[in-house]
Amino acid sequence: MKLVDALVAGARRRLLGISPEEIRYTFEDVRAEIRAVRAELKQELEAVRKDIDSLPSRQDRPAGPEIPVAEA
Repeated sequence: MKLVDALVAGARRRLLGISPEEIRYTFEDVRAEIRAVRAELKQELEAVRKDIDSLPSRQDRPAGPEIPVAEA
């Protein structure tokens, strides 16, 4: 059985150039990198929002969501 497994693994490596285990770990690495980038982007967006809200031109705006003109 080990001989057949070895032959199958060798054939997969020759056909794909990478083993299925390596592909799985590669995808996990990509997912982890995407999660890290998303977390970093959220932090950067929050910093930009704070900077924009601290501008003098934004200080005269009421807090909370705006009421549409049609409902006012």
